Amino acid sequence: MQTSALGAQVDRQGRTTSQVTARCIRFLCFYGALSLAGLNCAIGHAAPQVLTIATSELPPYISKDPQNSFLTELLQEIAKEMGVSIELRFMPWPRCELAVESLQAWATMPYVPTQEREEKFLFSQPLYAKRTVLFYYSKVESDIPKNFTDLGELSRYRLGGVRGYYYESIFSAAGLPLALASSEELNFRKIHAGRVDLVPAVETVGWDIIRRTFSEEDQAYFGTLDSTLDVGYNYLMTSRNYPQTELLLERFNQALNTLQLNGVYRTIAAKYGVLAGD
Repeated sequence: MQTSALGAQVDRQGRTTSQVTARCIRFLCFYGALSLAGLNCAIGHAAPQVLTIATSELPPYISKDPQNSFLTELLQEIAKEMGVSIELRFMPWPRCELAVESLQAWATMPYVPTQEREEKFLFSQPLYAKRTVLFYYSKVESDIPKNFTDLGELSRYRLGGVRGYYYESIFSAAGLPLALASSEELNFRKIHAGRVDLVPAVETVGWDIIRRTFSEEDQAYFGTLDSTLDVGYNYLMTSRNYPQTELLLERFNQALNTLQLNGVYRTIAAKYGVLAGD
């Protein structure tokens, strides 16, 4: 840089300071505009919010196998309606509830409301209807009564169950102990081995396990009592302490309602043999 006779500084190419400054300003403005455009583009194409849902194996309602998982397909449609991304994390059922309570997951499903749960959690609209019955296995004529009006009538039979399931409190209130297992499949293996006499399960789930787990010959020896243990619904469950969970749950319910109204829900439910909850 040199000084001209007029006192203005010029660079080696003969440009004055004012010319260089103007060029720099235009350069900065140009790249500033590019940066702003890039920012707007990034905002316009921001990744959707990811909602983590903890769950476990319960085909045909939910499974790692998408071909045998009603809720996986339903959630894909709900996510589209909500404009979010839903991530499923599979873990043992007791850990599902803990994951939601510790805010490691937004929600878990499918769950049944109990008085204790409703103190800590919020529940969605029903995901589906279900009928819970008692299964038995016997190669000879069973002396187990097909009908009962009170659970106490089953007191002389050995009862199995799954740890953490809602019906624990029902049997406890009736004074009936449960031999608890960690999964539905283990429960049915126990009844098949003669270690328990009766196990409760949602009817659709129970027969699905029997078809997948046992030979055709063995399948013929399974049966259910005529009396039902429970007829009701299953839900999505979220912690009351999760950030903006009431708003998220409202959007979830709205999306579910939309799918019920436009027929998509019933189409998916029929595909998996699930009782519609609408």
